[in-house]
Amino acid sequence: MFERKLTILYGSQSGTAQDLAEQIWRESKMYYFRGNVLPMDEYDVSELISERFVVCVCSTYGQGEEPDNMKRFWKFLLRKSLPTDSLRQVHFAVLGLGDSRYPKFNYVAKKLHKRLLQLGGSAALHVGLCDDQHDLGYGAVFLPWINQLWEELAKLAPLPANQYKLAESPREYRWKVEIVKQAAAGNREKPSTIDLYAEVQMPNGFRTMVLENRRTTSNDHFQDVRLITFEKKSVPWCPGDVLYVRPHNSKESVDTLFEILHQQGFDLDKSTMVEVKAVDSEMPVPSILQRPLALEVICEQYWDLTAIPRARAFAVLAKSCSNELEKEKLIEFSSVEGQEELYSYANRPRRTILEVLQDFPHATKSLTLEAMFEVFQPIKPRAFSIASAVESEKLQILVAVIEYKTKLSVPRRGLCSQWLKLLASGDLINAWVRKSTFQLPSDNRTPLVMIGPGTGLAPFRGILQERELSETPTAAPLVLFFGCRSSTADFHCEEDLKRMEQSGMLQLFCAFSRDQSEKVYVQHLIRNEGVLLKKLLVENGGYVLVSGSSKNMPQAVKEALIEAIGDANHIEDMIKANRYQEETWA
Repeated sequence: MFERKLTILYGSQSGTAQDLAEQIWRESKMYYFRGNVLPMDEYDVSELISERFVVCVCSTYGQGEEPDNMKRFWKFLLRKSLPTDSLRQVHFAVLGLGDSRYPKFNYVAKKLHKRLLQLGGSAALHVGLCDDQHDLGYGAVFLPWINQLWEELAKLAPLPANQYKLAESPREYRWKVEIVKQAAAGNREKPSTIDLYAEVQMPNGFRTMVLENRRTTSNDHFQDVRLITFEKKSVPWCPGDVLYVRPHNSKESVDTLFEILHQQGFDLDKSTMVEVKAVDSEMPVPSILQRPLALEVICEQYWDLTAIPRARAFAVLAKSCSNELEKEKLIEFSSVEGQEELYSYANRPRRTILEVLQDFPHATKSLTLEAMFEVFQPIKPRAFSIASAVESEKLQILVAVIEYKTKLSVPRRGLCSQWLKLLASGDLINAWVRKSTFQLPSDNRTPLVMIGPGTGLAPFRGILQERELSETPTAAPLVLFFGCRSSTADFHCEEDLKRMEQSGMLQLFCAFSRDQSEKVYVQHLIRNEGVLLKKLLVENGGYVLVSGSSKNMPQAVKEALIEAIGDANHIEDMIKANRYQEETWA
């Protein structure tokens, strides 16, 4: 067999870019390519000059920042000493994952594409710009882009006359998975005592105990919001920084999966021990899976049983399905042409992978353990703005518990928020801290205008608490626009904010949208404060920080600020100077 090499690199903050990179790697085997799929920072970037074909998949988050696992790679590429023809032999393709609600949409992919061109590389095809806001999700761009990638590589590296593209990938599955003999009862760890991530060394990672889990909304309010307090550890943080946690599936979800498996005749139960093994060095097994584990542990801590399956899962289910009707529908969902149907079936009603397995019993019955590691996505970490200052001796986050209804009979519940809701005093969790996308002014005398409806208040409470507890208090104007439904139902941290207001350190504007006949939101209050905002933002060079839901609020706030100060160009200049920053989420 002749040698063909394709190196696939990814920069992934939450795991999605890694998923897509692995799919490209898997499909590359249909064209006889070999080569690793790696995080950019685990790749020896000095080898880049000797590559011929490289694919880079990278996400953008916050204020146009690159993921943590591509920072060293990117820093190396920015060296001014690199010759402009360094990559003259390299044909590359860049796929970006972003959200068009952010001003710097897919900024990382765009600048990486540009830098590779500057270093002499040749673009095999246009930069792919996946948009999380598209009705069909990332697949709307990714699926046609990857098809075009193979077309372009076929021109650059055509197969010999006696070789043909394979009908399916010989590496359909990442790893081999084997059932292993049970350890003797006295030597076997109880699944409930195993923590997969306890020994994972994350930068700024630590293990912490829950001290308090308190509801901040009234008991009759439709939404449960929690202020969760953890013990302070030696790991430092700054105002606006983010706490990452990795949730567990609920007992109900785990039980449901084993009920499905039992109904389909699988000889598997919670205590079944399995061992995950690498097929080759191109796709190593994660360190957390490199020992025999009970299926119960994998189901609880590794597989996301609440995830909405992507096209890849339906392709795996179709592979060995014995029922023609099921197989036909699964193939449709996994095809480029079937993405609108997939969106209507899975994304719009937020149908989980467990519900899909129940809908396609014949496909489920044919699953192997290897296939299960493809069908179930790994649980991804979740981020929460830290709502307290280091000086408070407490690490706190503000969490809205997600629960809502769709056309499906069972309410949809957020995996992480439900897990956090059920944490009790004394429970231990693994967590890590990373820098905020907010970049605060170095001069504490610079005015701050903070806009944080709902749980968007969290980073600003941390900023305000730090200023309040500082030994050298600043006279900088601090303004907060806070919004919620009712002054009596969901006024988070009311006591803190009113105390700061009464002390004179904070100017507080509250929009209680349902406390009067006409709805009032933060943007309405902003429009009324033109004189104040002109003074702070135009005359005194203040900053605007926006935090909260990314749906409609950020655009409404921006329009209100433009109206308040009467100068759209000034707001655009603030954005360019990084004096207007947003940290929002879906």
